[in-house]
Amino acid sequence: MSVLKFPNSVFAAVVLAASISSNASATSATLVVSNGPPVSIVSSSGFSYSAIPGGGASTLNVNTQGFLFCANVYSDAPPVATITFAPGHTRWTLPSVVDVRNVGYSGGVLNVNQSGPESSLACQVRGPDGKVNSAFSGYGNFMFRDSFEPDAAVQFENQVNWVPVVGFNWLAPDWTVVPNDACTWDMNTNFPQVTEDTVCAASAGVRPPAVGSQNDARYGDRSPTMWTKTTVSKFVYLARIDARFGPMQGAPNSSFSPLTPPQQATSASSVDIAVRDGFDSDYLSATGTYCLLRALPAVLDENVCSDSAVYSSHPLSGNLLERVTLSDGWEKSKSMFIAVVRSRVSIFNGGAPIAAMATITDPGVSRHEAGDEFIGDNVVFGFVEGEHFPWMPAGTP
Repeated sequence: MSVLKFPNSVFAAVVLAASISSNASATSATLVVSNGPPVSIVSSSGFSYSAIPGGGASTLNVNTQGFLFCANVYSDAPPVATITFAPGHTRWTLPSVVDVRNVGYSGGVLNVNQSGPESSLACQVRGPDGKVNSAFSGYGNFMFRDSFEPDAAVQFENQVNWVPVVGFNWLAPDWTVVPNDACTWDMNTNFPQVTEDTVCAASAGVRPPAVGSQNDARYGDRSPTMWTKTTVSKFVYLARIDARFGPMQGAPNSSFSPLTPPQQATSASSVDIAVRDGFDSDYLSATGTYCLLRALPAVLDENVCSDSAVYSSHPLSGNLLERVTLSDGWEKSKSMFIAVVRSRVSIFNGGAPIAAMATITDPGVSRHEAGDEFIGDNVVFGFVEGEHFPWMPAGTP
């Protein structure tokens, strides 16, 4: 096996056929996957391409300053597995994917799947401080939003597909009034920024209801970060996942699975949504447990996957991969809580996120049918209790 490394000062062009030319150089560069938002590449490490002689499997490793949460999301043919794309971030383990159809470098930009045949590879991108470059996918009909509001207000608004009620202030947000169901709305009192009539997908933070909250304890209050718990030997994080196929129907919080989840039926019209996580692997182990819950547990601890609200529990080996399938003939909408329990393997000094959870929609539906138009709510980060990103105001849950 040959390994070719390209720090930013000596970038080279790479194409799917694995031919390498050294006629390009840059002092800094960015990565773009499937024409999505750019993310800066770490200048000291750049990227490396490991090629197997004779046309065997190869790996493209790219270390970025921000976070890429990727998945192969497909409803029909399985992805091509010739090249593995492995995003990297300092200390973190992020999901690796396949179905790389073309790779190229030009003008300081490393492109993955810029053109060519439809690929199952799709990613959600966040900056190193958790910020979203644009809350809108680029495949829908929402063109742009420009704002002179303070940074925190813009970023919180980017996280929630919601038009705030009169008097609401994102600089001192009352999270008890923010809709806790990201895909199903009470249209009498709440309105989304984008209706998302084709597909809606979201991963959101949630907490037990605050004092004075009118929210049902089963579903809690919306939060900009995941609910987490640090125990003697474990770190636990929990996010709410919402997904909808087609126009909105039903009442908020009506899409949680019953006691016995229904069996999937064959349908000519369906969509897959992947749920993936990333984590600080200097601090947390790759093995552990995750579980799906139909209601918010009263207590979050290392025994959460034995809670009475759990309807399925699974072992972990590496990154979480849960798949939500929605269809005309089965379930058109689905909500759940996902809790992850990992062992702590070192001491953590705080000040940075420890884990994140992301929802990633079938890219064919996103590109061709304007699915999942609002992507600001597709990634949520988790911290040691009481911590958050520096741009978030003091007291952020």
